[in-house]
Amino acid sequence: MAYKTFYNWLFDGQRNSQIPAPKNDIDLLKYNSPITNTFILPLFMRNGNLNYYLNQYFNNIGLRYMSREEMFKFIKKCVFDFKIKRRDIIFYKFTYQDKLYTILRDRYPQFKNDDINLLVEIINKSKEKQTIFESLGLKLPQKKKIKNKTKKLGGKKISLESFISENFSMV
Repeated sequence: MAYKTFYNWLFDGQRNSQIPAPKNDIDLLKYNSPITNTFILPLFMRNGNLNYYLNQYFNNIGLRYMSREEMFKFIKKCVFDFKIKRRDIIFYKFTYQDKLYTILRDRYPQFKNDDINLLVEIINKSKEKQTIFESLGLKLPQKKKIKNKTKKLGGKKISLESFISENFSMV
C-alpha cells in the first residue's frame, strides 16, 4: 500500500502537494519504509534525459545521506520538469535467487521465473522435502559443518617483548 500511496502522491498533478501523512501503518518518511532513495532512482530508466540527470548527480554514496523528504520533493519537481507520466515509470519485481532457484532454473529452462519462484516457496514450506527432491530428480543439499580454524596456543601467555623479539629483528 505504501507504493500506491507514493505513486498517487508523485503523479497527483500538483507541484507543491504535501507528502501524505502517516495513516494505517503507512509512513513514507519512516526509517523502515519500503520507499527508499535507492528504490526511486531506477524508476525513471525509460526516460533518458531524467535518467542521465539523476545518474550524473545522485549515483554516488551521498544519496544514502540525503533525507527522504528532500529526495521525495526533488523527484516530484523532476517529474514536473521532465514531464514524466505514470506510464513512463518502470517496475522490476525483486526475486531472491538462492541455490535451489539456480538448480531448478538450469534443470527446467522451459519454466518461467515466477513458476520457479513458486516452486521454491512450496519446497521451502513443505515438510517432506526429501520426497519432493527425489521426485524432481535432485539431491537434497547437505549442510556442511564449519570447523573452527583457530589454533590454540596451549595456555601460553605471550608478552609483547617476546613477540617482537621472535618475529622482528632490530637493527
